[in-house]
Amino acid sequence: MVRMPWVSLDFAQGRGRLPDDAQLRLMLTRAVLIVAEAAGVALLVGVLDARLPILALALILLLHVTLNVFAWWRRRMGGCAPAEVALQLAVDAASIGAVVYLTGGYANPFISLLLVPLILSAVMLPAHFAWAMALWVGALYTALMHFYRPLVLQVSDQAAVDLHLAGMWLNFLLTAALVAAFVGHLAAVLRRRDAALAEARERRMRDEQLFALGLQAAGAAHDLATPMGSMRITVDDLVRDYAHDEELAPALRVLTGQLARMETVLARLACAARARSQALALPEPAADWLSRLLEHWRLMWPDARVDLRLADDLPKIADDPALEGVVVTLLNNAAEVSPEHVTLACRRDQGTLLIEVVDQGGGADAGKAPGWGVGLELARAALVRFGGELELLEQARGMVARVRLPLTGSGA
Repeated sequence: MVRMPWVSLDFAQGRGRLPDDAQLRLMLTRAVLIVAEAAGVALLVGVLDARLPILALALILLLHVTLNVFAWWRRRMGGCAPAEVALQLAVDAASIGAVVYLTGGYANPFISLLLVPLILSAVMLPAHFAWAMALWVGALYTALMHFYRPLVLQVSDQAAVDLHLAGMWLNFLLTAALVAAFVGHLAAVLRRRDAALAEARERRMRDEQLFALGLQAAGAAHDLATPMGSMRITVDDLVRDYAHDEELAPALRVLTGQLARMETVLARLACAARARSQALALPEPAADWLSRLLEHWRLMWPDARVDLRLADDLPKIADDPALEGVVVTLLNNAAEVSPEHVTLACRRDQGTLLIEVVDQGGGADAGKAPGWGVGLELARAALVRFGGELELLEQARGMVARVRLPLTGSGA
């Protein structure tokens, strides 16, 4: 059974208390019922000159108002359990039945108001309470077919028939409004739930693929550790032996820097494989974090020219390897298509932190070297953990890759 979004799962399963907003909706619905009952009695007495037991009807309406006041008091005391809500709705149905009993019984077209407590029970309460309410209102309707006080109107028989038909018409409008208000809302909830389930399935499939890729990356990092150590020893020996060689020394320095960067990447992969908690990453000023990131990145792209543009009011940001990997991926993509013109910018924007990588490569795929095609997908998946998003915007002379992070999630 589908529950309204303002009814908690624990309450729908028979535990806990009715949420505050659901209590307010229930009290408002009961107030509308009381007003409808009073208006119907006033119409019968004031317009149709019906002979009704005014005192008894007034007492029933007073008791119904007292129930709503009691519900308000219970809300102030912390709310009602499912059984208590079911009892209140049963009293609502009994109050409607009592008014109908004194105003013509089952011939009164407004007897269909008994459906209101039933609908509320089906929406808010566990299934067994809803079935109990169905039996209760069914019993009331059956009793009103045999026991009621006839309604005496000072009108002709034809006018009485016309009034009955008019009452049926008005009751139809009320029922249609009720269906639109509750069933229509339930349909909207179902559509949102189906959309959320479809999105969750898609996210799960993507996460499974990325998890498998992460396992492969962790295994690759482990397998590369030994040959990387051997390469480090060999390169150090070459640097020591050819330190004064004007032809080999510059190339060996570049190779040494590249090895240092690869060792850093492997170390970060090892940290990620050990599931290092994000809480261990101490926040630091975003300007310092980006400057250091760019300095390390230049070891891989020594010939790339990057213009760093930082605003003055940047917050602190957590030094997380996943977030650094996102920015490095975007810088790599930009440097592949536009190594001479890359811009890295960072600024605040309406409660978010924007990190932009701009190239002048002529478009999304212009000049881009072939790769595995997973860089951007990994970047998007990593940003989900921070509550952020990645936008790719084409401009006249290239692309803008924009990372948007909420300040609360970026260490601000």
